[in-house]
Amino acid sequence: MEYRVADQPLLEMRDISKSFFGVKVLDQVSIDLYAGEVLALVGENGAGKSTLIKILNGDYQKDSGSIFINGMPVHLSRPRDAETLGIRMIYQELHYAPDLSVTENLLLGHLPRRSGLLGRHMVDWPKARQMVRDFLHMLEVDLDPGAIMRDLSVVERQIVEIVKALSTQAKIIVMDEPTAALTPREVELLFNIIRTLRGQGVAVVYISHRLDEIYEIAQRVAVLRDGRHVGTRRVENVTHRELIRMMVGRDVDVLRRVDGRGARGEHGARDVALEVRGLTQAGTYQDIDLQVHAGEIVGIFGLLGAGHVALTRSIFGAEPIDRGTIRIDGQHITIASPRDARLAGIGLVPIDRKVQGLILDMSVRGNLTLSNWQALSRFGVFDHKAEHAHAQTWVDRLGIRMAGDAEIETRYLSGGNQQKVVLGRWLEANVKVLLLNEPTWGVDVGARSDIYDLLESLAEQGIAILMVSSDIQEVLAVSHRILTMYKGRLTGEFSHAEATQENLLHAAAGGES
Repeated sequence: MEYRVADQPLLEMRDISKSFFGVKVLDQVSIDLYAGEVLALVGENGAGKSTLIKILNGDYQKDSGSIFINGMPVHLSRPRDAETLGIRMIYQELHYAPDLSVTENLLLGHLPRRSGLLGRHMVDWPKARQMVRDFLHMLEVDLDPGAIMRDLSVVERQIVEIVKALSTQAKIIVMDEPTAALTPREVELLFNIIRTLRGQGVAVVYISHRLDEIYEIAQRVAVLRDGRHVGTRRVENVTHRELIRMMVGRDVDVLRRVDGRGARGEHGARDVALEVRGLTQAGTYQDIDLQVHAGEIVGIFGLLGAGHVALTRSIFGAEPIDRGTIRIDGQHITIASPRDARLAGIGLVPIDRKVQGLILDMSVRGNLTLSNWQALSRFGVFDHKAEHAHAQTWVDRLGIRMAGDAEIETRYLSGGNQQKVVLGRWLEANVKVLLLNEPTWGVDVGARSDIYDLLESLAEQGIAILMVSSDIQEVLAVSHRILTMYKGRLTGEFSHAEATQENLLHAAAGGES
């Protein structure tokens, strides 16, 4: 059912400005949102999207500007004010009680009580479960109200968050990167639920770096750049190239990569830099055989849970190996820890850069040189001058952008620039083999293009790169050769010329290549 969009906006944010420590992060931004509409909100990391939605949710206070709901001015001084007005946020990092049931999470703080004098101290569980069934029926989803949250898939947990929003009479739902951890099948399920919400007149603000999703689910797209509103367009009236130009202020060649024309050709014959044989971690992956040549980018494509992330972590010594062998430059090596991997010339860019890849309270300089302190020491004395010079070299070469110099804490960098710091650390350590897990996860389109260029440059310098990604366009764009995994086993191998979205998805879903 298609909801007829009203003439008057449900939400208007007019001339919203906000500064932190004298730095203006929003400069007279204006957007509007209609009932029954999906409005995509896009922009590079640091464009101001998060600040804008936190103002809408009452987390931050605007410095100036006005907010209207159904034409009436409102003041949002705390999240409870937003909830009262029917505004709910669903963040990328979901907030739920993992050991409680779906029913308990949905009705937390609002569980119905039994009648009678003593009943008011007792939960009416049959009524609670029926309430949850009714809410789930509204979205046409089949979910057990008694299921424990930790046992649900990521998309099912998101559904619970959406239903929780509806249970509080939400009129406006903001979704922040809702598909970041979803398989293609789960994305389609989520999109069907969003379409159901539209049919019920709910308005959705949809934030995503995946531009192809915007063309599928949104009616309009609002673009922020450097804290300013660049424009709002109907999706059918803006091309992919125009949208990226609005976001970054320039043309980036990620566009030609998206349609496959930017992927590199064959890498040429070189020595095998990394070879694994029979690698097995019981219950996760089995009998993995693969090779990566010097100067080659090998992509591993698989859906979440395929075992490919654990495979790269095992090669790096961060997870155990039950059996199998690893060779670097033809030499058998034993890797029992990340230190062993580092000494063998292996580096890992983890999937969660904030937790596993960086020390956020440390400076950019410190993070860049963290894996190379021994080389920066002479006779037991650390050479701070050399460290500063080395760090600045990588800041310049990788184009790491920040507000200040390399002494700034790494937490204040955007996601793309944080990822460049992790890459720079391994380049400083002079690795031979670079393992990457979801290298552009949560990275905006401009920084994504920079990272793709950097990976190609590293391959040209002879570094062997093994890249794990659940983004099929990324794998097609960057890889010389592509492997597919399904339930812990390799199911296919494709040259760049052979690989298509269709045959990669087929092999990654368990089909034969």
